[in-house]
Amino acid sequence: MKIILRACLVLQALVLGGSGWAQTRLAVPSYQDPGSPEWNAWAAPGRQSVGIMIVNENNGDDTSYQPAIAEAIRSARARGIFVVGYVYTGYGQRDPAVVRDRIDAVYRNYLVDGIFFDEAPTDCLAANPFGGTNYSHYQKLGEYVRTRQAGGRLVILNPGTQPANDCWMSIANIVVTAESSSLADYTTNYQDQPWFHQYPPERFWHIVYAAPGTNQLRQILALSQVRGAGWLYVTDLGGDNPYAGPPTYWNAETEKVANEGIQSLYATARPASTDESGNPVPAKISFRWKSLQGTHWQILVSDGPQRAVNESAAGAVVVPTERIEVDVNGRVRVFRQARDSGDKDWVQVNAHAVAYALEEHVHLVELDSSGLGESVTYQIRSFDAENRVLSSSGPIPLSVTDTQYTFDLTDH
Repeated sequence: MKIILRACLVLQALVLGGSGWAQTRLAVPSYQDPGSPEWNAWAAPGRQSVGIMIVNENNGDDTSYQPAIAEAIRSARARGIFVVGYVYTGYGQRDPAVVRDRIDAVYRNYLVDGIFFDEAPTDCLAANPFGGTNYSHYQKLGEYVRTRQAGGRLVILNPGTQPANDCWMSIANIVVTAESSSLADYTTNYQDQPWFHQYPPERFWHIVYAAPGTNQLRQILALSQVRGAGWLYVTDLGGDNPYAGPPTYWNAETEKVANEGIQSLYATARPASTDESGNPVPAKISFRWKSLQGTHWQILVSDGPQRAVNESAAGAVVVPTERIEVDVNGRVRVFRQARDSGDKDWVQVNAHAVAYALEEHVHLVELDSSGLGESVTYQIRSFDAENRVLSSSGPIPLSVTDTQYTFDLTDH
């Protein structure tokens, strides 16, 4: 995606109306000088739509400090947008000493949130000319990024295609798994991999350029949702540099995201422990989401991984074993299916559930995770006062036992 000029990055927009899935943020290949009219237009919607922008000065090879760029980066970050520096890696062929030098220059000059590694190879297990495998090569680069600057820990890899296995996921926060040159390319040449559906949408970024018209925009948005991409960039620009400025339908794209019914989903689990007095503290699971619409919400939780199958008119795509009901006043009720019972035989349980309003339209629910398996799939839906589904997320996997630190990319 180096602009010689041929780069590619992602943005995502959802909610096509009705009870469509909605879990999108826009990530922008902002390959214009920070502070330029184009950069400012990309950044203007703020975190309601845009989550990531890239600083790309001469394909990352301009190592000089420019005060105007520093100020534009500060302004974007103040709007709640992650800003990352661009460094190309030549599909693992570029000298890692040079790559580290470019990382150092980004961190020396600007306060950013991490690094976007362009031109990553698809095969992480292939031999690398600098020794070991591509995996070990990029693992060292990822570790270098996360130890050079406090807060600059976000690593994005761009192979731009669909890797056969998930080894890049242990290195990168986000992997670009589609960089398509048209709607037709995105529709026919994308190869869905089973492992994609074992990770939440915020780990994937899809890019489609040369897609004219809002009709194609809608089709790409809908398809990216089904494919589980939480980040997307769609543009009608093409040619040598599709990222010379925002698409002509930028306002429509950002408005779709800003008005999503369910957005910025995040879930995490923590193990059982004891407090300072030695009293047991049960294992907990928490769910957070943003919703501009609805009078009450429902979280459906199922044991184990599930794909998006058997969607009903109400928008449910998981077969739940636990149902969490949340109203606008913060009242939470938890129901679990009785063992060996029919689909509608639910029993209310005391899971010590608590709801919090973190900020306007942002909800958090925490409850005991006892009774759940090692991994679950969850889905969040919003309802109106007549109990009609307004919007629904797709199914999202979560490990209940994996307690390693996770970077909440959507809480920004």
